[in-house]
Order: sequence, then structure tokens, then C-alpha cells
Amino acid sequence: MGILKCGYLGPPGTYSEQAGISYFTVDEKLVSYNSIYNIFEGIQSGEIDRGLVPIENSLEGAVNVSMDLLYSNSFVTILAELIFPINNCLLVEKGVGLADITKVYSHPQPIGQSNKFINSKLSAASISYTASTAEAAEIVKGSSDSAVIGSERISDIYGLEVIAKKIQDNDNNFTRFFVIANKLDIGGLVYKKDRDYKTSLICAPRINKSGALYNILGDFAEEGVNLTRIESRPTKRQLGEYLFYIDFEGHRQEKNIKKALDGVQEKSSFFRVLGSYLIEKI
Repeated sequence: MGILKCGYLGPPGTYSEQAGISYFTVDEKLVSYNSIYNIFEGIQSGEIDRGLVPIENSLEGAVNVSMDLLYSNSFVTILAELIFPINNCLLVEKGVGLADITKVYSHPQPIGQSNKFINSKLSAASISYTASTAEAAEIVKGSSDSAVIGSERISDIYGLEVIAKKIQDNDNNFTRFFVIANKLDIGGLVYKKDRDYKTSLICAPRINKSGALYNILGDFAEEGVNLTRIESRPTKRQLGEYLFYIDFEGHRQEKNIKKALDGVQEKSSFFRVLGSYLIEKI
């Protein structure tokens, strides 16, 4: 195949770029995209071979745009899960102090992760959301009264000064990423019985009534399958109609999981296994 091209949410300096540098090898080329939507488009068109997309953060919860795109793009499969530690910093133009800051810029996730620091140290500052932490750094560069919340790597790229480190509300701050690809491009993946896997699926109950989700979850319980995450998202077709995103331990080829999935599929009007994949923690 040659050098793999791997798309991430850019520009350089974002946590997505850092996660990509940590996961992909030097023989794989990282390609910056300005939105998660464009990463999916790049995979579909063949412009890139892999995509790295954030799916949830331990403090702020689900990244809804990624979840919605996994539902609406049936050509995508998950190849791996990457758990990446997040350490937020406060960065400014050199010479700017904490007392000088009247504006704070960042992506909504880092701001949400750092509420305690903002409320205690920067309560009078205005908050502005940007598409990425790197975009925020571009705005702050050269400013005498602004700051960006982002990674320490931003300091190296944009020449900003770090005046506070680890400002997130909780040190247990991790973002979970999926490595995704086009199903048509990867062929058959080898299942290794000696490795630990997780599997993700999306489903919607065939009949929207009381106890519908309970009945679906019962199939997993009967087969002893350990669920690690359940998330709901609106179908966007009518009010009160939801999809369920379910993650669980194990591979779809395992006998008990096959049986559980068969039971869930029988009860679902929509059913798609997104992939069985290995877990990587950095």
C-alpha cells in the first residue's frame, strides 16, 4: 500500500495531533483536517487511509459530532481505540500575566474541562469557543490581554508562554479516540484470541416502548458480556426516537458475543456493528 495517510483534527498543536504522533509510526503521514466531518469525507474519497477521531472525554463526555458521523457513514469501521491523557495549560504571549487576561479562547472541550480554574482565576474574562485549540493559539498570538487553553505543545509551535499547567478540573482527564478506516480498503482483519478486544455497535429498538432498552441489554446479560458504555443520541427523524451506542468487552467472533448480537439484532429496527478492535493506552 505504501505510506499510509492518516487524517486528524488539526491544525498542528491540537490534542488530536499529539495522539496521532503517539499512535502512528514515522512511516505514516499525518494529514490535518479542519473538521471531523472532513476526516470522514477524506476516508470515503480515498484521500486518506485512516482517520483519528475523538469519541469521548472522561470529564466532558461524548463528542456528539463523531457519534453522529459513525451512524450516518456506513462505510466506516473502527480499527483501534486509543486512550490519550489530556493536560491543559494556560498559554499567553510572552510578558502577559494572569492579571492582564480579559479573554480566553479554546475549543469547547478544554474550556469545559477547566471550569474550576477559570472560575477561580479568570472569573472576569470573556470566554470564546474556537474550532480547535490551535485556532485559538493563532488568535492569541500577539495579543496583550488574551489566553488560550490547550496543550503544552502549542508553546513550541506558536511561540506562546505557559503560565499555568494542569489546569483541568481533574487529573483523571483522558480522551478516547477511534482509529477508523473504509471497510472496503482493509480486507479481513485477523482475530487474535490471546488479545483483549472491545466491540462497538449502534442499534435502535424495533418497537419504541417501555422496557425496550432493558430487553436489548438482557441479551448481553444472559451471555455474560460486560458492557463498558451506553450512550443515546436522537435519530433526528422524529422527537423521542433514539439510537443507542453500546461498547462491550470481547470480539464479535466469540461464541457468546455472536449469540448476544443475534438477539439484539432481532429486537432492533436499526443495527450496525462498528467494529471489534484492540485497545491502546498511551
